[in-house]
This record gives sequence, C-alpha cells and structure tokens, in this order.
Amino acid sequence: MPNIREVAKHSQVSIATVSRVLNGSENVSPETRKKVLKAVKELNYRPAFSFKEKNSTLLNTIGVLIPDIRGYHYSDIVMAIDEYAYSKGFNVMLALPKWEVDIEQQVLDQYFRRKVDGVILGELFGGGELIRRFEKSGVPIVVVDFVVEEINFDIVNVDNVAGGYLGAKYLYEHGHRKILFIPGPEMSPAAIDRERGIRRFLNRVSPKQDVEVFFADSRGYNSEDGWNGVKDHLKSKGLNFTAIFAVNDWTALGAIDALKDEGVRLPEDVSIVGFDDAPFAQYTNPRLTTIIQPRLEMGRVATQLLIERISEKNQGLPRNVILPTKIVERESVRDIRKT
Repeated sequence: MPNIREVAKHSQVSIATVSRVLNGSENVSPETRKKVLKAVKELNYRPAFSFKEKNSTLLNTIGVLIPDIRGYHYSDIVMAIDEYAYSKGFNVMLALPKWEVDIEQQVLDQYFRRKVDGVILGELFGGGELIRRFEKSGVPIVVVDFVVEEINFDIVNVDNVAGGYLGAKYLYEHGHRKILFIPGPEMSPAAIDRERGIRRFLNRVSPKQDVEVFFADSRGYNSEDGWNGVKDHLKSKGLNFTAIFAVNDWTALGAIDALKDEGVRLPEDVSIVGFDDAPFAQYTNPRLTTIIQPRLEMGRVATQLLIERISEKNQGLPRNVILPTKIVERESVRDIRKT
C-alpha cells in the first residue's frame, strides 16, 4: 500500500501539504489541491487511522446524516441506504441531528476526523458551508431529499414541484374550485417546492374558471399541524372549501380528525389529498388518496451514486437525479362534477 511520502513525491509537494489537503485546509491553492487529489486517486492511497486499525469492521464506511427517523419518510430512506450499502460491503454510520445546526456541525466534524469513505446528507439546515471541508479533501458526497443552490456533488430528489402541481390538478379535475392547502415548514425545501407546484398550477388556470386556494396558517409536517390548520380555518373563515391538499400524509391525518370533530363528512362534504403514500394511508377512513414519493428508490440511488464515486467507477460531472411522483387514487376524493 502507498504511503503519504509516495503521494507527496508523486504530486511534487511536501508531506505537510498533502496532509493539509487531506484535512480540508483552506491554506492550499486550487492547483495544488487538484494535483494532490489526483495523486491520491492514481496511487489509490488510503490513510491509515487508528480507530479503523482497532476496529476493522469500520472499513468502507459511509456516514449518513439525516434530520430524524421518526415516522416513515427518512426511516424508509435510511433502510434502503443500509440495505444497498451492506450488499456492496459497506457499513453505515448514522447520525440524527434533529434539525439542530450545532449538532450537524459536530456530526460532520466526527465524520471528517474518522475519515469516512463518503457521506450521504439529508436536509442540512446549517447550509453548504458545513460540508466545504469534505469537498476540498475529495471525500465524495451525495445529497438526498435536499435542494442545494450549487450542484457540486451528486443529488437525488423527488420532483416535489410536479407533485404539488399534480395534487392541485387532480382536485381541479374532480370539480373542486375552493381548496384549503395545509403547508409544511418554511425552512423545508421540499415543502416550499410542493407549494411552488400549487402556485404554478394556479398560474396556468384561467381566472375565469374561478379556482381559489386558501393557505392554512398552521405550518408543519405533523398531524397536529393538520388538525390546527383545519380548526383555525373553520373558526375564522368557516367551511368555504370543498377539498384539502395536505403537505404530507401526517398533516392529512390530523385534518381528517379535525373535520370529523366538526361533523364534516369525508368525502361527501370535503375531499382530501395527501403527499407521501405513507404506510397508513390505505387504512384511514376513508382511504387516503395521495401523491407517491419513492422513498426506497431515493435511498438506493443515493447509495449507488456514492459507492460509484468511492470506487472511482464514475468521476464525471455531478449528477442531479429527479425521481418522478404519481398519484394513487383511493376513496378520499369525490368527483363533485357528478352532483
């Protein structure tokens, strides 16, 4: 196996310079960094770190940073990541910062010090600056279910804009012209994109066709957000809608409970569409019509792209994979054109 001296000799720099590059130091010119990383790849150099020497099971390790695994969304993604990584001989090191920027920083620092072979990131609320060291040191990164401004690494997302558009269009095609939308968190790119899809649909519908979308005051991904959104709207505006589009299935579940509390019948009085196709969606009453989000595929594709980068099978330009959404029809939407 090559050592750091051979890398320094191959790239015609000092050992200290090689060390600075591998540690993501800012004090290296772009030309020198490129030259050292090229030598690392050509020699297939892998630094020996004491924690890996003591525990060989941590060789070929992928660091995964996901906000949370409560519920079904991220847990499905993580399961797919772990299954695919295991099939390729990689271990997974999982961290759950729960949307805390300070914890995100600590986790990424740990991953960097331990020299994981690659990193998969879910929604990262601390911003791109937290991962600059990985980029500079040549550690491969794949972003999953997270929108970034600059595509410097592989990205796997679902088409949330198209999903929002599809949900609004589906309700419109079933005769609904007054729709209550329960939005997600303002800091969530996925929620923002779903709302953007709804607004895009509204912009394409003629004003003469008299369609209106009300936006609930409550924002979030949890059932209580759906419950509060419906309750508050009914209290302030009354039942001025014939359908609800919820940002995800959890909020749809809360909205269903709130409507039943108020004696509103589903789907006779109000129809509802969710987003995700959660495991419980087919067991609600009525069974929930929703937008399918391919969570398992997101996890598998992200892991495949990362392992290809690690094994140097693909060193081309960053790839931006957008997975499609589709609607699954159940019983929670009534076609009011037939009345």
